[in-house]
Amino acid sequence: MKLQIRYLFNILLITLVCSTHTIQLAAQQINATNLSSTRVDQMNDQQILQIWQQAQRSGLSETDAMSLLVKRGMPATEVNSLKKRLLMMQSKSKSGSNQSLIRDTANFLKDSSWVKELPALKRKSQYYGFDFFNNAAISFEPNMRITTPQNYRLGPDDELAVNYTGFNEASVDATVNANGKIILPYAGSLTVSGLTLEEATRLIKSKMKVAYPAISSGKTQVMVTVTNFKTIRVTVVGEAEIPGTYQVSSLASFFNVLYKANGPSENGSLRKIQLIRNNQVIETIDLYAFMQKGIMNGEVKLQDQDVIHIPVYNKRVSVMGQVKRPMIYELQDKETLQDVIQWAGGFESGAVQGSAKVIQLGEKERKVRDVTAADYAYFIPRNGDQVEIGKILSTYSNRVIISGAVLRPGTYELTDQLTAAKLIKQAEGLRPDALLQRGYLTRKLPGTEGRIISFHVQDLLSGKQEDIVLQKEDSLTILSKDSLRDIPSVVIAGNVNQPITIPYKEGLTLEDAILIAGGFTYDAATHKIEISRLQNNRADTLANSLIQVLTVEYDTTNGSRSNKTLLAPLDYVFVPQLLNYRNLGKVKVRGEVLYAGDYALEKRNETIQEVLQRSGGISPFAAMADVQVFRRGLRVGTDVLSENPAAGGEKFLLQPDDSIYVPKKQSFVEVQGAVFNPQILRHDSQRFLSYISDAGGITDKGNLKKSYIQYSNGINRKIHHFLFFRRYPKVTPGSKIIVPEKSETAGKGLSVIEVSTLVGSLATILSLIAVLQK
Repeated sequence: MKLQIRYLFNILLITLVCSTHTIQLAAQQINATNLSSTRVDQMNDQQILQIWQQAQRSGLSETDAMSLLVKRGMPATEVNSLKKRLLMMQSKSKSGSNQSLIRDTANFLKDSSWVKELPALKRKSQYYGFDFFNNAAISFEPNMRITTPQNYRLGPDDELAVNYTGFNEASVDATVNANGKIILPYAGSLTVSGLTLEEATRLIKSKMKVAYPAISSGKTQVMVTVTNFKTIRVTVVGEAEIPGTYQVSSLASFFNVLYKANGPSENGSLRKIQLIRNNQVIETIDLYAFMQKGIMNGEVKLQDQDVIHIPVYNKRVSVMGQVKRPMIYELQDKETLQDVIQWAGGFESGAVQGSAKVIQLGEKERKVRDVTAADYAYFIPRNGDQVEIGKILSTYSNRVIISGAVLRPGTYELTDQLTAAKLIKQAEGLRPDALLQRGYLTRKLPGTEGRIISFHVQDLLSGKQEDIVLQKEDSLTILSKDSLRDIPSVVIAGNVNQPITIPYKEGLTLEDAILIAGGFTYDAATHKIEISRLQNNRADTLANSLIQVLTVEYDTTNGSRSNKTLLAPLDYVFVPQLLNYRNLGKVKVRGEVLYAGDYALEKRNETIQEVLQRSGGISPFAAMADVQVFRRGLRVGTDVLSENPAAGGEKFLLQPDDSIYVPKKQSFVEVQGAVFNPQILRHDSQRFLSYISDAGGITDKGNLKKSYIQYSNGINRKIHHFLFFRRYPKVTPGSKIIVPEKSETAGKGLSVIEVSTLVGSLATILSLIAVLQK
C-alpha cells in the first residue's frame, strides 16, 4: 500500500513539474514576442486565437493576459479591436471549441486596467536627441538568434552545446557553473570562464583528442555554440532618467541598457557618456554621431558589473531661425559655430548664409555678436549662447515690373542701362489695343511716397522723346484703350439656360444674346420677351419715365431671322415664364382613406373634398368631422368637413405642400393638466364639468376659468363668462380637455374696481326686475 501511494505521489510530482515547465515556456514565448507592429484588422481568426491562447497558457487571468500583451508592445489602439474580435469569435463558434476563450464576457470589454501597463512618455524635449528615448515603439532588445560571435567571453550560467561530427557523432550539453567550469565526458572538468568562444573550442578539442583521436586528423569536427546566454548586471549612474542596476542578456549592448534607463535626464550629457569597468573608464560614447548618421564607433560590448556613467552637460547652445532643425544642442569644448550649424541640419533654403547673429551672456547683461561666414569655422560658442540665422528679405534687388497692354506683362531683371523702351521690347511689344498717347512710370523714392513719370508711348518708342533709364522696383504701366472708357453691357435674365451679363458690341441682336445665354428653357414665354431700354432723353427737366419697355415675340422655328431686334447699351432682356406652364404643387393625404399618397393639384381652386374623392374616398372608420389640415408645419383650425359630406359647407382651398390627415373615429375624451387624476375617459356626455369631476376635480393650482377644449380637427374652444354665469363648450368624441395652472402673478380675489362693477351691475338688474313687476 505504501509503495502504491509513493508511486502515485511521484506521478503527481512529475505531472506538476511538467505543467509548470509548460507554463513557464508559454510565458517565455509570449515575453519573447514583439507585438508592436500588430494590426488586428489584418489578422485572421486563427492568428488571433494563437496569440490569445499563448497568453492564456501562462496561467494568468484574462485581465493579466491582456496586460501581458500590452507589455509586449501591442498598441493601445489595437487592444479594443482585439477584445471585440475575441468576443465575436466566441459568439459565432458553432463547434464549441472557442467557448472557453472569454470566461467573463460582461466585464472583459469594459476592463481598462491594461492602461497602466502603457509606457509613460516624457514630454517633447527642446534638447536635441532626448526625444530619441521617448518613443515607446523603439526597442533595443538584443538579437538572440544571431550566430554567437567567436570573441564572446564565456561566464557562469552560459549553456553550451558541444557537437562532434564526422568520424565520430555525438552531442553534449554543458553549463558553466559558478566556478567557471564545465564537465564533459572523457574530458572531466574544464575551466572556460573568461575565455572567448574560440579559445574554449580549442581547449575542448585539445582535451577530447584522447577520447576521439580523429579530431587530430580532422576527420572529426568539433563545434561549440552557446544555446542560452548568461545574465549580467549593469549599473547606470549619474544624470540618468531612471538610474539603477539592470539585469540584461550578456549579448546586450551599451544602447540596450541606456534605453532601459530612459536615457539621460534633462541635465545629462549625450556627448560624454562613460563606460566604467574595474574602476577605469574604458570608453567614452558620443551619441550625436549615431543620431546624425546612424554610425556607431565600434559596438560597445558590456560585461558583468559594468557601470554606465552619465555626467552633467558642459556646454549647450540654442539655434533658432532658418535652420532645418532649430533646437538646443550640446557642444564639445572645441566645436565651432560651423559644427553647430551642421548639427542643426544646415541652412534652410531662405536663410541668410553670409552671417549669423550670436547673443551671448555677459557679466551683467547680454551682448550681440555678428559672425560672418568666413569665421564660422573659427568662432567657438560659449555655454548659453543663442545662435540666430536670419531670413532673406522678400524685397528684390534688381526687379522692374511692366503691366498693361503689352504681350508679356510681368517681372523682369534690371540690367545695366535698361530703359523703358527696351523693357517694352523685352515684353514683346504693345498689344493692338494699347493707348499710344499716354503711359506712366511709378518710381519708389526713399523718404517719399513715390513719384509718377508720364510719357508719350509712341514718341518714346520712335525716339522723339528722351528714353527713361529704369531703377530698382520701377513699375511701368501701358494703358489700353478700353481702360479709359466705360464698356456698356446687356443683361439677359429670366427663363434662359445661363442668365448672363455680356459686353455690348455694336450690331448685337436679341437672337445673338439668347444664343450666348444658352437658349430658352422649356417654360420660356418666347412670345412675350421684354426689353427694358433707357430712353435717350436730353431734356433739362426732370422726367418721370426713364425706361421704355419693348415686348418682342421670338419665333423659335426660324430664329426670328425675318425681323431681327437690335439691342442697345444697358438693355435688360427678360424672358418670362409661360403663364400656365407650371406645376401647382402636391398635397399629402394620409390616414383613413382608401389610397393614401402624394397627389398633384389639378387646378388652382382644388378643395379638400375633391382631393379626398381622388384618393378613393374615406374608409368606414373615418371621422370626417375631425379631418386635420397642416400648412407649413402648423395645424389649421378648420371644420369644413362633417359626418354628412352632402351637407356641403365652405370651400377650403388647398395650397402646395399642404397635408390632409383623416383620423379614426374616437369614442374617448382626454382630460389633462391641473386635475388630480389626468386620464382618458369614454365619451358618454357632452357636459364639460362631468369629465372634470371624473378626473378627480381641479387641483389647488388649477385654473378652471382658463380651461379650454381642443377638438380633433384642431379648433379650440374656451369657457365663456358673463357676470357670475359660465357657458361651457360641448364635449365631442376625440376631444381633449386642458386645465392650465394658475399664474403666479395672478391676484388673489377680486379687486376694488371689479367689486364696484359687479355691485353696479347687480343694482341695475334689481331695478329692472322691480320695473317689470309693476
